[in-house]
Amino acid sequence: MAESDLILDEGFPVLSDFKPGSSEAHRFPVPRARFASYTNAITFAQRTSFLNDCALVFNARATEGDEYSSGSTFFLPSSMKPRCALEALAQTIFNKHTEGLEGKFDPKNSGAEWWTLVLDNKTTTSNDPPPKKAIDKDDDDAEDEEDDEVGMHFDADYALEEQASGVFLHPRVATITYLSDVGVPTLILDKRSPPPQDVEKSSLNGSITKGWLSHPSFGKHVSFDGRLLHGAPGEFFPSVSTPESSKYDDDVPEPQTKKQKVEEKADEEDNALVGKRITFLVNIWLNHSTMDAVILDDDIVNKLTTTWEDPDSNAKSDEAHVPAFQWNTKDIANEDKLTNKVSLGKSSDAAGIEDIVLCNRHVDMAFNSSMSDLHDASKLAAKEGSMPLILEEG
Repeated sequence: MAESDLILDEGFPVLSDFKPGSSEAHRFPVPRARFASYTNAITFAQRTSFLNDCALVFNARATEGDEYSSGSTFFLPSSMKPRCALEALAQTIFNKHTEGLEGKFDPKNSGAEWWTLVLDNKTTTSNDPPPKKAIDKDDDDAEDEEDDEVGMHFDADYALEEQASGVFLHPRVATITYLSDVGVPTLILDKRSPPPQDVEKSSLNGSITKGWLSHPSFGKHVSFDGRLLHGAPGEFFPSVSTPESSKYDDDVPEPQTKKQKVEEKADEEDNALVGKRITFLVNIWLNHSTMDAVILDDDIVNKLTTTWEDPDSNAKSDEAHVPAFQWNTKDIANEDKLTNKVSLGKSSDAAGIEDIVLCNRHVDMAFNSSMSDLHDASKLAAKEGSMPLILEEG
């Protein structure tokens, strides 16, 4: 078997020496959990400029009619040195989720697929998927969706699926890092995509009995199995109005240079990002580079304002420089303990059915609890930040 051959196991790309059915095949430690939440995972020394950079990259990615494709995502190979603070965060997240796995994956064909979303609070998003990839290619209604709704979906290499119909290859881990306190929650359901042998996609049918709801909270990081169904059906699980957090005042103090002080003051005085739902998304790909994600263009890198220096470089241009951000979760195994949960039962006054497209199939997704129960669940989850959902069968 050639080293370059693409081998799949349970929806994941694996090494060319993989032996299906072997004991090693089912002991790979990533994903480490179906869902995990980390409160205050990150703090910033250059918060405002970092958020402005997120907006710049988001706008560049979403712009049509130029060299940057609408809805494209970015890719940072695991062996590539970051050139900016955004790439450095993507690499940090990749490294934290793959720590201790040296020798268990091919670094040449692994890396972080990343993108940003900066949206009005009224806008509903999914796990914050890349818009172009979150919607199946045969979804005729995709462009007619309301701005505040993005349907449930699977993260996958959709460019590969277009070439090899029916093959859905997934990231090992999907992650969201919330950089604001506002917006609709993310819904993750314990439902995997159909395996390749399920030609009719019949496994899309049936009840789902478990899920998780994650509300935005500045600095929170969540991760989940990259094969799971997720989205943000804001009609059923709406955002909960909360004032902007004072956590900004707790960020890493920065001994700023004069230039940084001037830039930060200008940004604070004319900050168009207040009230926006801002997220930084990273998918962890092992043994495969997703086909339509691109390396961030140098022209965009040069426009970013967050001061960043390679920590391995001997040439320090500013002795007062401190890192743009600080990652606080030292061990990814130390996740939040989610002790509370909410149970949702069937109701004679069911909330409704949402027609979605999954794996090129139209699927009716039934929300069998009452709308008031779903909204109450969202309010409870907002108090906890992240909360497991127990769903009644049927």
